[in-house]
Amino acid sequence: MNWLAFRSWVGRHPRPLVSPLPFPSPSGVLATLFPSRGAIGHAVRTTLAALLALYLAYALQLESPQTAAVTVMIVSHPMSGAVIAKSVWRIVGTLAGAVAALALMSAFGQSPEAFLLLYTLWLAGCVALASRLRRFRSYAAVLAGYTLALVALGAVDDPLRTFDIATARVAAIVVGVLTKMTVSGVLWPVTAARRLDSRVARVTAAVAAAVARDIAGQGAPGRHRELLAELQGLDDLATYAAVESAAFRRQADGARVVAAALFGLLGRADGARRALAVLPAATGPLLACLEPLGAGEATAFRRAAASARRRLRAAVRLAHRSGDAAALAAAHQLGEVLDLIIRVAVARDPARRLTFTLPEPADGPWASAAIAALRTLISVGLAAGFWIATEWPAGATMVSWTSVFGALLATRSTPGAVSLQAFRAALWAVLLGLPVTFLVLPALSEFWGLALALGPVILLAALMSQRPGRGDFGAFMPLLFLTLVAPTNPMTYDLQAYLNAAGAILMATVWIVITYRLILPVDGRGEVRRLLASFSASVRTLATGASPVPEVAAWEYRHHHRLARLAAWGMDDGTLTTARARMDVGRSIIAMRALLPGLAVQDRRRGEVVVRALGRLIDDPARLSVFAGRAGRRLEAAAADTGRVGLLDLAAWCRQLGGVSA
Repeated sequence: MNWLAFRSWVGRHPRPLVSPLPFPSPSGVLATLFPSRGAIGHAVRTTLAALLALYLAYALQLESPQTAAVTVMIVSHPMSGAVIAKSVWRIVGTLAGAVAALALMSAFGQSPEAFLLLYTLWLAGCVALASRLRRFRSYAAVLAGYTLALVALGAVDDPLRTFDIATARVAAIVVGVLTKMTVSGVLWPVTAARRLDSRVARVTAAVAAAVARDIAGQGAPGRHRELLAELQGLDDLATYAAVESAAFRRQADGARVVAAALFGLLGRADGARRALAVLPAATGPLLACLEPLGAGEATAFRRAAASARRRLRAAVRLAHRSGDAAALAAAHQLGEVLDLIIRVAVARDPARRLTFTLPEPADGPWASAAIAALRTLISVGLAAGFWIATEWPAGATMVSWTSVFGALLATRSTPGAVSLQAFRAALWAVLLGLPVTFLVLPALSEFWGLALALGPVILLAALMSQRPGRGDFGAFMPLLFLTLVAPTNPMTYDLQAYLNAAGAILMATVWIVITYRLILPVDGRGEVRRLLASFSASVRTLATGASPVPEVAAWEYRHHHRLARLAAWGMDDGTLTTARARMDVGRSIIAMRALLPGLAVQDRRRGEVVVRALGRLIDDPARLSVFAGRAGRRLEAAAADTGRVGLLDLAAWCRQLGGVSA
């Protein structure tokens, strides 16, 4: 980094690289001392499961028993379903990383340079894949990346031990996973399914009220960002509930459909307001559907929905007879809104059977994935270069933990801030681990004494992990603490080995801080640009006609999480409007492509030309609006001359994109 770049970075980041006191604030400590009952229950379950896993690892005489306890804290989550899902994918990721470690070490064990090169490429590929996936699938990809380092670099001096290290790690992880799943399911279990219905009702009422206000022109700026986060949380909760039990799967599928439909309603609120300006008679029936939907009044909703459906069908017939493309476009828009409202009600009704399911899509632009992989390569490259230059005996540990931190932070939206939390956690772990290892543990001879020594640290960290702004510190600190203390049977006390390991972990966090705060910090505006570009690329793909016409619900669902990510970046309302406008174009193109097969050959060719042009103009909304309005008028005139209804429908979709007053 040159001097000008450094001055530019200082201008964007006025705070110092490392705060003078890298410790939790007094207010944070006080908040941790007065937690909620749910937070206490989660912390107690985590502590008991970690100690039980450590005890079982001792009983089974595993080589690194602390790995079992560390696994418990890694897969820990207040929800039982999240624990199950994360545990399963942790095993998958560990097995993939262990197999890769065995393959690379067997082929390049005698060529360290080639091994490090292929390892960094493997890690970069896993990070890029993790940036594209969602939830615990993303975590499994990250784990597959850094497990290779934990297994193979530990055997760098003796490649023949790679298989033993791999099997020991897998065994310890399985013990930790099974222990945590058992404790979470037996001791004060908190199931996602139990909270799902109340969450669905609350979010549905909030979205219905917001859409009603938007239709009336009374929407509050920035309100949708909060609702997008709520809907994303509902979708996550439904995913957790689906893995808790087969009996909950249908309930969870319905909740995911509700979340997807509510996402769609928020995106169509502005269009519905414009459409109602053309068909004001539909305002009352549509608002009459939103009120009972939010209140959960099924009978009143069915009556209101049937009345609104009749009114819109009559409007469509009248528009077809009169050849009014503007009225037809408004009726189409309001019909989409009504369909989504009905979909929410059907998905919430336990007596109705869902006729469709939503996929689990990949997410995240490839450009962002490549940059995340590059950051990981830089941090690991710095650590590896330092190791090679100094020939430090603890260099393998440093590279391993740099890989762990780099891979975990690569998929975070604020890795710079998290890197500082990791540094603070490492410093606290070193300071706490030193007296515990060399003063407390030598005085103990039974497991209960070890549990009393380790338990309070794990408990307090688990409580802190649930505090806003301290979650990453509370998650990292006990992992590093147990790694440094390394309780084994029999226990060995080697001050030099401890200091080497402590220095390696601290250096790993230093490389991460340098990478994510100085060399290649996260550019929020760049991330927003790449996310918007992903919306455009998806629309252009639709317009080419190279793939079959997708279902609107499935296509929209692929973009809902991207909308939530845009909201998380704190962008202005204009950015959210731009993203939704591009989704509007995509939905219109899907509808137009669905109409094309039923048209005459000449009309079909004309429609294909219009669709491809809309795709090319997706990044220029002004030109797209002008083109769509002009194309709509021409198609409307052709429909009037020929009497072909299909052309009028195409004209209506074009007029919708060009503005109902075009």
